[in-house]
Amino acid sequence: MPRRPRMPPGRPGLPHHELEALLERSRLDPTEEPAFFRSLLDATVYIHVPVSDDSKHIRVVQFRHPDGFDAIPFFTSPQKAQFASSRAVRIVELCGHDLLSQTRGATLMLNPNDGGAVLYPEEIASLLDTGFMARVEKIEYSGLHIRPAANAPAWLEDAVRTSVQDADFVAEAYLLESNPSDRWNERPGLVIYLVVDHAFADRAARMVTAAVQPLCGHHDTVIDVMIHDVTQPLPDALVNVEMVPIYRRAEETQ
Repeated sequence: MPRRPRMPPGRPGLPHHELEALLERSRLDPTEEPAFFRSLLDATVYIHVPVSDDSKHIRVVQFRHPDGFDAIPFFTSPQKAQFASSRAVRIVELCGHDLLSQTRGATLMLNPNDGGAVLYPEEIASLLDTGFMARVEKIEYSGLHIRPAANAPAWLEDAVRTSVQDADFVAEAYLLESNPSDRWNERPGLVIYLVVDHAFADRAARMVTAAVQPLCGHHDTVIDVMIHDVTQPLPDALVNVEMVPIYRRAEETQ
């Protein structure tokens, strides 16, 4: 195997066994996720590059994720990288920050053979620019009542609209109020309701969460994100009222 490039002087990186210990803690306790992702920036990570590439620049290997998008695999240890390798690739080690910054705009997947985390471009940009990685918790709601939001804060509307305006997979965005009952005698929560191309449902939810979550420190109302498949009709709660989206994707003209 060709000699692997070494880390630049002064940036030895977090040892992979320490990084994997942080990763395991974050899996057991989601509150540990921010610490793991911040550590990832300074850690040594491992990628695959074509074994026969003569380019002066590193060309990373991508794969097609089962959900239909291309992703760059990277690994927390040389052993994990070797397990997923083939004769067509060689393993290169580099700093996590360097990998994320040099592949900015791409989707990455950590330890794909272990079912690792997908990092979407918007999340990577947030991590690089601010050191913040949003926490996402998926909850299955049943019987939740929604209606148009009467007093949604202006900052929330601005943040949602800005986050989706360049995402062609988001068709519409609404701001709603939510309540577990239909009596509305308690203070309602807020819902960011996204109408999305189904293949991009996860990315859309996390993209908006990454934009909104850092701004929520001064707001004491629960804010959820709900995803609606663009191919399905809107629920009656939205159809039977005069509901105007805060964002609507521009239709392409011939």
